[in-house]
Amino acid sequence: MKAPGRRALPGLVLTVAAAGLAAAACGPGAVLTADTPDQAVSAALQSAQTTPLRMSLSGDLTLDTAGLANLPASIQTAINQIGTGGSATGQLTQESSARRQLTVSADGSTLTFVEYDGHGYVSQGGGSFAELSTTLPTAAAVGSSDLSTAVSDLSFADEGPATVDGVAAEHYSASITVSTLEKLVQDLGGSSGESADLGPALALLAPYVSGSGTADLWLSAANGSLVRAALSGSLTVAVGSAASALAGLGMLPASAGSLPTGSLGLSLSLTADVSDFGGSVSVTEPDATSTLPAPTGWAGWLMSPSAAPSA
Repeated sequence: MKAPGRRALPGLVLTVAAAGLAAAACGPGAVLTADTPDQAVSAALQSAQTTPLRMSLSGDLTLDTAGLANLPASIQTAINQIGTGGSATGQLTQESSARRQLTVSADGSTLTFVEYDGHGYVSQGGGSFAELSTTLPTAAAVGSSDLSTAVSDLSFADEGPATVDGVAAEHYSASITVSTLEKLVQDLGGSSGESADLGPALALLAPYVSGSGTADLWLSAANGSLVRAALSGSLTVAVGSAASALAGLGMLPASAGSLPTGSLGLSLSLTADVSDFGGSVSVTEPDATSTLPAPTGWAGWLMSPSAAPSA
């Protein structure tokens, strides 16, 4: 079984990202008219992590790297793999917080990931499954306190009633800026390891990043469950200016050679539509034929062709 093509990788990654975000974005809230926007969204996010549901996913990612030059070999290799972006679709089936199946398709390639009671399984192209050699968490991935903090940082606004696929809903929207991301990292980034370094790094690079995005949720007017979630935005990173600033602060080694120049442009859109919320949804545990070491996160599988099992 061949690994996913380069054009498939970005679509797979962004759709898995959509699944990770949107799977935590559905659930029954309190009566919407009695909630503030943040309360309604927080309630939906929290209950989503254990509620049976099916979710249809789609995403598009576009990269503009034409103006970049003098990049380090490792970064250039990663950009070559991603290319100019791509599109992907996916289906998420969730029985509980411990039982999920995600199938993602892009550019003719398909990848399936199954979580089942602490076990993880991966299959490429409909072939046999390999089991991860690590135990996965079975409890809700994000606690209510962290969810409330994140929603508060985003500060959702009630955009009024809407109809989505024939369902009466209330539309909530939040703007995402570089400042928003800085605040999220500061409030949720943790106090040790790589996460502790992310906040200062983002603050240092913020002057060289421009752009914005929006996060939108449509919650059922009847019970507060998610009908649709969407994320969209675009960013431009002045890579050359950032590299020059870092060099001036002595944060790049003298052996780095010529500094990168130019700018990187990125735009993305992600959409998730929910069905069978709270219904009879089940996930079947696969029969694995091999064992694989576990990479860091789902994106590790998608960006590492050698990690996928053969058919």
